[in-house]
Amino acid sequence: MTLEQSYRPSVRYHSLDAVRAFALLLGVVFHAAESFETEAAQYWAIGDNSPSLALDVFRHTSHSFRLELFFLIAGFFAHFLWTKRGIGAFIRNRISRILIPLVVGWAIIYPILVFIWLSGAAKSGNWDIIGVPEEARMVAPAMLTIGFFLSLGFLQKFDLTHLWFLHQLLVIYTLALGLRFAVKRLPGAGKGLVKGLDAGFRAIVSSPWQVPVFALMSMPFLYTQRGWSVDTPKESLIPDPAPTLLFSFIFAVGWALHRQTDLLDSVAGRWKPHLILGAALIPVTRFPTWHLYHLGLFEQYGTPIRLGHYLFYGLMMWAFILGFLGLFLRVRRTESATWRYIADSSYWIYIAHLPIVVALQVWVARWDLHWSFKFLLINAIAFPVLFLSYHFLVRPTFIGKQLNGRRYPFVFPFRRSARAEHARSAVSGG
Repeated sequence: MTLEQSYRPSVRYHSLDAVRAFALLLGVVFHAAESFETEAAQYWAIGDNSPSLALDVFRHTSHSFRLELFFLIAGFFAHFLWTKRGIGAFIRNRISRILIPLVVGWAIIYPILVFIWLSGAAKSGNWDIIGVPEEARMVAPAMLTIGFFLSLGFLQKFDLTHLWFLHQLLVIYTLALGLRFAVKRLPGAGKGLVKGLDAGFRAIVSSPWQVPVFALMSMPFLYTQRGWSVDTPKESLIPDPAPTLLFSFIFAVGWALHRQTDLLDSVAGRWKPHLILGAALIPVTRFPTWHLYHLGLFEQYGTPIRLGHYLFYGLMMWAFILGFLGLFLRVRRTESATWRYIADSSYWIYIAHLPIVVALQVWVARWDLHWSFKFLLINAIAFPVLFLSYHFLVRPTFIGKQLNGRRYPFVFPFRRSARAEHARSAVSGG
């Protein structure tokens, strides 16, 4: 049986649920490594006194594909939801599952993050990066936080925090609605264009040249990024064109993939060479351009350097996107109660993780210990706390219904809950 045959409309896409959970949970580890970056003190709540080049490379690598992979999966499931339930249900679902978590989550999390950032500045003495005047630096972080919001300071430089991906999804959904509306009103020749696009997409994904073709198609969007990687559009509610166009393109690939789910076999069959290629390009994209920039050659050879960098970066990005997608298509085809639980919990965990992770980073930042111990400790504390909060505070409550579409009965312990849910899914068909 092919992968496509196993994905009938009534069957849950277990492998894609799993890869989406992987992308979100990787984000927790990604942010846990943030304070150990060599330049973290210039932009993060605190820079650890034991920086790590290894974690620099890890963050560079995971940043190149984790949310890109998430947006591809989002495009796949958006088309699935649209075709299964219709446009009205699609809009209502996205308001419930994306817009409301964004608004409520931001209102709760952002003040906590402001307090933690101020606490980090108080501990490190690095007040300049957050713009606190010298006369206010003796004020307690809690009072500074209250003053910041009472003065409406958050409106002067709006920050979506790590929840920017939800805002970006809403922007892309709006674009997709508009494009879909326009396509529906095309004359007969226009509908032939859609068939031609489907045929072209099939030719790309069916060939062994998936990665280089998608990388070349991404080049215009990558080249317009401000830095050496994909920008994170979190500082304004007005969409940033460069990352929005890139994420929209990746979303469209996922959308097109659901239109022809038999192509999942082509993706799954090449996961090994794709991951090998991605790994080989890590040093190529991490080190040469950095050295050329600091050698002063960028001003003279800026355009060819950026073109070369983003060609290799695009290859790495798509190699990892398609490589990890193919890997999960291979290893997670069948239903697993454990992975179903992880997939359900991953959305809450990603939304809730940042205050916990950053608070732990501030706590350990000045310990006279090696970065590896502190990094592992942060993850060893954060993940159990996040999973416990999901199991007891989210899964059986209205919050779980808001995030996952249903409220699960409270069952203790975890193992019994997983078995019960597995049995329930087997009866109901997922």
